[in-house]
Amino acid sequence: MSDIYPIAVPKWGIEMVEGTITTWNKSEGDAITKGDEVFEMESDKIVNVWDSPVDGILRRVLVPAGDAHPVGALLGVIADASVADSDIDAFIAAHSSAPVEVEAASAAGEPAAKQIVQTGDAYTRSSPSVRRLADELDVDLGTVTGTGRRGRITDEDVKAAAGGSSGAPDGVKVIPLTATRKTIARRLTEAKQTIPHFYLTAEYELDALLAHRAALNESGNVKVSVNDLIVWCVAQALMKEPRVNVNLVGDDIHQFSAAHVSVAIATDDGLYPATVYNADTKSPAEIATATAELADKAQTGKLAKEDISGGSFTVSNLGMFGITQFTAIVNPPMGAILALGKATQQVVVEDGEQRVATTLNATLSCDHRVIDGAVGAQYLAALGEVIAAL
Repeated sequence: MSDIYPIAVPKWGIEMVEGTITTWNKSEGDAITKGDEVFEMESDKIVNVWDSPVDGILRRVLVPAGDAHPVGALLGVIADASVADSDIDAFIAAHSSAPVEVEAASAAGEPAAKQIVQTGDAYTRSSPSVRRLADELDVDLGTVTGTGRRGRITDEDVKAAAGGSSGAPDGVKVIPLTATRKTIARRLTEAKQTIPHFYLTAEYELDALLAHRAALNESGNVKVSVNDLIVWCVAQALMKEPRVNVNLVGDDIHQFSAAHVSVAIATDDGLYPATVYNADTKSPAEIATATAELADKAQTGKLAKEDISGGSFTVSNLGMFGITQFTAIVNPPMGAILALGKATQQVVVEDGEQRVATTLNATLSCDHRVIDGAVGAQYLAALGEVIAAL
C-alpha cells in the first residue's frame, strides 16, 4: 500500500450524494487487515459495510458516527505504523486547504469512484445538512466555532450563531431528520416536482379472492394475507399489460419481461419499497414468504441494496390502517404505483337487484411520460379480470 491511505465516503449507487456513518467498527490505533469491516454507513435507506482495501493501522478517525458527509469526504486515515504523526497531520491538512480528488473504494470491490470534494475549512467541518441550515438562517459558516468532535460544526452551533437555540416554542419537541428520512424527503420531493402524475381509481369485488385465500390457508403451511394475494394478482396483470411494467431510465423506457413488484413496507424510520422479484412466477405462498422476509429485514435495518432496487412496479397498501382510498407518489425510476385501501362490505346493484359485496378501491398513479391514460385504464381492467377469475 502507499504510506498513507485516505478513508473517504464511497459512492454506493448512482443517486448517492452523501452517507452517514452509523458505527465505527475499529478505533484509532487498531490494526487493519485488508477486508476488515471498518465502518457501517447508511445511504439511500440502506446500511453498507466498508471493507478496507489495504493493510495498516487506523491512525485517524476524523468524523464521529451520526453526521452526514458528501461522497468523497475524508473520514479517516490508514497508514503504516512507521509513518510519522506529523506526516499524517500534513496529509489531512492538505485535504482541508484546497479541493482534492479523493478515491472512494467501494465495499463490493467495484472500481473506485472518484469525486472532486471541496474541502475548505468550514466545508470539511460541516455536514450537508448543517450547510443547508446555515443557508436557511443566513449564517456564514466561516464565522462559526464548532463544538463537535475535532471542531465539527453542529446544528446547534449554527442556531447559536443565528441567535437562537432551535426556533421552537416551549412545549415543542424538536426531532432532527434521520439520514433515511432525509433520503425519503429528497426523493419524494423530486418525484412530485418532476413527474407528471395522473391517477385512475377502480373498484373491485373481492369475495372470490377472499374465498380463494381461505382455501389456500386451509390447505397450506404458509399463511397468505389479502395483500400477498393481491400482489400475486398485480403480477399476473402486469404480464397481461406489460406497458405498465416499466422504468424510465434517462430517455429510455425499460419494459420488463418479469414482474418485480416492490411492496411498500412501513417502519418507524420510514417507508421501504422492498422488491419481490419474479412475482409473476411465484405462488401466493411464495410471495407471502418473500414479503415476510423483507419486512423482517426492514424492521431490523438489514435490507441490502438489491432488496430495495430493481422493482418494475410498486404496491402500497394502507387498508390495514383503516384507509379506504388514497393516492401515492410514483417511486422513480418505476412508472407506476398502485395504492390499495381497506376492503369493506357495500351494497351493490346488478341488473336491478341489490346484493352485498366486499369491495376494494385501488388507485393507480402513473408517470404520464411513459404511461398513457388508456394504458393505465387497460391495466386496471386486466387486474380486475385476474381478481374475478380466482
